[in-house]
Amino acid sequence: MGPTRTIRSRSPVAGLQRAQLTFTQVLGQSVSAVAPSAVMVTLPALVLPAAGHLTIAVFILTALMMTAVGYCITQFSTRMVAVSGLYSYTVKGLGPVPGIAAGWSLVIGYAAAAMASALGAASYMAVLLGRVGVPAGKPVIAGLTVLVGGAALILMVRGIRLSARISLAVELFAIVVAGVVLMIAFGGAVTGSAASSKTVADAPHSALGFAILLAITSYVGFESASTVAREAQRPFVTVTRAIRWTPLALGALYTFAAVLQATGSIQTRTGSTPIVLSLPDSADTLAGALSVAMEIGITASWIACVIGSTTALSRTLFAMGREGLLPETMGHAHRRYRTPHVALSVAVPVIVAVPVGYLFAADSSRDVLVGLLAVSAHGYIVAYLLVCLATPAFLRRIGELTTVPLIVGLATAATMIAIIVWAALTVASPVWIATAVYSVLLAAGLAAFLVRRRRVPDLAERVGVFDETIAGDVFADYNPWEVRR
Repeated sequence: MGPTRTIRSRSPVAGLQRAQLTFTQVLGQSVSAVAPSAVMVTLPALVLPAAGHLTIAVFILTALMMTAVGYCITQFSTRMVAVSGLYSYTVKGLGPVPGIAAGWSLVIGYAAAAMASALGAASYMAVLLGRVGVPAGKPVIAGLTVLVGGAALILMVRGIRLSARISLAVELFAIVVAGVVLMIAFGGAVTGSAASSKTVADAPHSALGFAILLAITSYVGFESASTVAREAQRPFVTVTRAIRWTPLALGALYTFAAVLQATGSIQTRTGSTPIVLSLPDSADTLAGALSVAMEIGITASWIACVIGSTTALSRTLFAMGREGLLPETMGHAHRRYRTPHVALSVAVPVIVAVPVGYLFAADSSRDVLVGLLAVSAHGYIVAYLLVCLATPAFLRRIGELTTVPLIVGLATAATMIAIIVWAALTVASPVWIATAVYSVLLAAGLAAFLVRRRRVPDLAERVGVFDETIAGDVFADYNPWEVRR
């Protein structure tokens, strides 16, 4: 027999609710963090110039690749309940230092995505207000960004069930609107009532690597269901299902949108708002009504993404506070609502302040959005790469490594490295700016770990907390929360 392990009287992540979220609400967390309806109407138009007639193939390839990443993640989600998701998973597979790198990468990814989403929602709201005579401009967008952040903070502090229900409903509405408008626009192109379509020429595909990288960013956030595992009912099942099926569902949506936009009848326009989808030019009222519907749908999608990304961010910061990596107060939970209110109260002002400050320094909100999304993509992709490498290491450590996870983990990690290098060698300098910003932020996070380790000698052993079986669970009808040793 192995050594007897002492059962704790209190879980390392006590304070958050247990077993509150249904599968639908867990799925809503993954979906809202991705903002698929906003992606459906913007990203294909960005991928088309770089991928040409291979655009559809690019979206199919990335769907399969993200499904492989999801497979790696589920090797952990079926064995442990971690409120910091990929951060704790990587610690269990590769150790504390790579785990810290994954954790800070996720913090950067979630935070930058929430910043971009807050600004995106405010920009589209400003466009809608402009239709009724409210003058557009940076001060209006800044004020609306503050409003979006404040409303999201109230919802998230009040409880995960409330915010999950609202974000899922909002995102489903946005997806339906986006799908209907795209089909109507496509129908106009087929019947000839829309503007003549552009021909998508075959490029030499020197930028194909960048196109694939762009398409990968349309999935980032799907893994965030893992951050609400403690709060989910039957987490080993519900979280795993959400992570397993979300990339496939998103791939179907994006491929559908890419097929419609590849007709060329839908074009993008730039201006005071970020990457706005423009319907075919037409003097009739239908095009105007469709345009308004699209703007409402995209606004709703960005708002849902603020909630989803910030929810995942706050759980990661909460775990870091419990470990001692961040100040202890970050690990406090609200006594009544059982949410990480301190982490939320610290994160949301930063999520609002950074894009507002960036907005007044940049030429347009579109530039701010693209810059923040580029930084966010770096954080997510590095975290995905590390968790794929951690998968075979973790399974080997617990004596459960088989051929399939070994091949999938290593092959997916190698493919992502190749795509990152391919894209880096073929794109313009703005991407390198995002790379530099991400690198500085990651280095600051690792430096903070080294500083805190001097004050907390056993910090390396404390990182990667997860929900564990407690004494009260032994006598209750409740599933144990253990990572297999």
